[in-house]
This record gives sequence, C-alpha cells and structure tokens, in this order.
Amino acid sequence: MSLEQTRRLHPEWRDVNEPIPYPFVDVATLRNAEGKFIPEGTFLDASLYPIGGGVRLRLSSVTVSHEEITLYIGDQINSQIAYGRFSLLEPPAELRLLDFWGRPAGVLVSTASKLSIFQAWGIGTHVFAVEATEFVTDVCIPTPEVGLRGFVLADGSVFTGDIWLIGDDGIVLSVEENTTVDASGTCQAAAIPETVIRVDVVGDPLFRRRICAGVFATPKFLKTITAVRNGNSFVCGPDEFGDFKITVGTQDAEDTILRVRATKEGLIIEAVGEKLENVG
Repeated sequence: MSLEQTRRLHPEWRDVNEPIPYPFVDVATLRNAEGKFIPEGTFLDASLYPIGGGVRLRLSSVTVSHEEITLYIGDQINSQIAYGRFSLLEPPAELRLLDFWGRPAGVLVSTASKLSIFQAWGIGTHVFAVEATEFVTDVCIPTPEVGLRGFVLADGSVFTGDIWLIGDDGIVLSVEENTTVDASGTCQAAAIPETVIRVDVVGDPLFRRRICAGVFATPKFLKTITAVRNGNSFVCGPDEFGDFKITVGTQDAEDTILRVRATKEGLIIEAVGEKLENVG
C-alpha cells in the first residue's frame, strides 16, 4: 500500500485562521470576568478604521437584547468609539461597523453560524478587558481626527461623504489660492500655499418674490412709449441702461411746461397752463 504525501503551499485563509485567536492578538484570552468565552475562529478577519481611534483597539462589550445584538469597539481611552448591530435571529456573514456619527468605521468578517453563538448569551451587556479581546495591529488602520470630515445638521445628525457646496439666495462661492505664513520653530518665516473657499454675500434682488411666493404680484414695467399724432406713430424704447428720458427745453425759457404725474391708471404726461384760443 503506497502512501501519498501532499504539500499545500497556499492553504485557504479561513482554514489557517480558524484555530487561532486572529484577528485578536495571540495572547488574547477571549474570556471576560463573568466567564463569557468567544471561541477561536468566531471572527475570521477584520478591518478597523474608526475616526479618532487610539491604540489597542478591542472588542469592548457585547450587548444582547430580545431582538438584536450590538458589538462595541473601543480603545485604551474610550470603550465605545464604534459599533456593529445585527438581528438576533439573522446573523450576517460580514458585520459593518459605524461610529456614533454614522460614519463607516470598519468591518468584522465571520459567518452566520459562527455569530449565532451570541444567541446563547444572557440578555444584558457583557464587558471585555483589553487583555481578552485586543485586535492585532494588522487589522487596525490609524484614522486621526483631523480636518473637515462632515457637517452637523440642525437635527444633530452628521452629513459626510461627497459634499457639494452651492451658493443660493445671494451667496456666491468661489475657490481661491491663498498663502499663509508659518514662522513657528523656524528662523525664517515660510509661505505655505493653501486652497480656500471664498464666500461673497451679494444679496438676492428678488428676495421679496421668493419670500412671498404665491401672493407676490409681479410689477409691470414700462417697455416702450408710442407717440401718435395725425395718424402717424413713433415707438420709443429704453436706452442701454433701461431708462426713458423725457425732456422738453427751449432757448426762450429755462423752465418747461411739461409735467408727468403718476396715477393708479398709469403715467399722465401733460402741459401746464391755459389753452390759447384764436391763435393761428
């Protein structure tokens, strides 16, 4: 009887990591003070990148309720910086993690059958120390809390991701290249180029129409003036500035008899004085 020997050069990832604590550190006990134990291979892989997360990320606690299970991720300072939640009766294969502003914070890779072990735990919060469930550094991606990452809306929620800034109601936005001077820790000031957003408030000339939408009566402005005499007519339009200039003058007098009055029906253009009779 011949014996065959097989050498596997590239074993399957899950087969290799199932009997070891990975993605937790090798010395992780996977057991908390009350005796709750997470078997090796429950989590096959992980990727953790909570914004502002510090050193020694860990699975800090597991909260079990009647309907769902919540896994919390913490660091050495804050025990709850991210979480993942799933249904008690329908565990997922990949658990998406979010921070408490709703931003993506990572993922835990498992299987539905492996995550079902939490169904046997009692209702309540089960806390784990860093020595029990610390993650290896390979799965932790430092994501410092720097720069602008989102906006806090009026209802308290945070809007993140791709953001478009659009000027409205008389607000004009533009991008400019600016230069700041940094003289900290140096003998000579250094010019640092930076891109800034410029905000110009020019106002909305139609603000009253926008505020009083539905009841605002659009005014009817003068467009042309037609002069009619003896069957002949002449149409006069505004100049390049939109103005109508009506003037009457003579070298015999500085004053003019021309008068323009505004009434409810419109403009009245008339001459003052009395009508002369028997003038040929």
